[in-house]
Amino acid sequence: MAESATTEGRRPRRSARISRQLEEARRRNVQQLAEQRERERRVEGALREFVEAGDAIAMERAACEDRIAVLRRKMEVKQEESEAAVAGERDRQARAALEIHEAGRTVEQVADLLELSGEKEARRLIAAGRRTGDADAGGQREDNDAGDANSEERADSAGPELGAGGETTGLEAAGTPWPQAVEDGRVATAGP
Repeated sequence: MAESATTEGRRPRRSARISRQLEEARRRNVQQLAEQRERERRVEGALREFVEAGDAIAMERAACEDRIAVLRRKMEVKQEESEAAVAGERDRQARAALEIHEAGRTVEQVADLLELSGEKEARRLIAAGRRTGDADAGGQREDNDAGDANSEERADSAGPELGAGGETTGLEAAGTPWPQAVEDGRVATAGP
């Protein structure tokens, strides 16, 4: 009985084959755990790379927007400068059209000479030339009043406006008094 008690208290001895299998399983487990830790380190590294790249993208976009805003401001300034230059050149065209008209050419002749779309465009240009001239003359107007009186006398003596074939224009034929004044695209008499 004593033998049975000692054999029952002791674990039975493992076979060499089972011991090898258990040792192999432990090694595989350790290797799998090491591989899992390596995969986790790689995932951590990839997550860090992803977040850092996201921050770099946000910073680059913000810097790009800042550069674009500066360029837009420069473009706006250039566009305003260009518009001012174009407006000045349009004023020159309007003054030139007025000068041609004041030199004795009819509105129709001004339109033909300047290859405008029609008399309406010529009237608009002539009226704009008057407005531009009025704005430019400002303080010089008083000095030029004597010159204007002389030019009105010349216009009165020049007679009615003649069309391309030498005939009177529709306004003169309709009995509209001479000389004509064009303001804001409308024809008005220069009299009282």
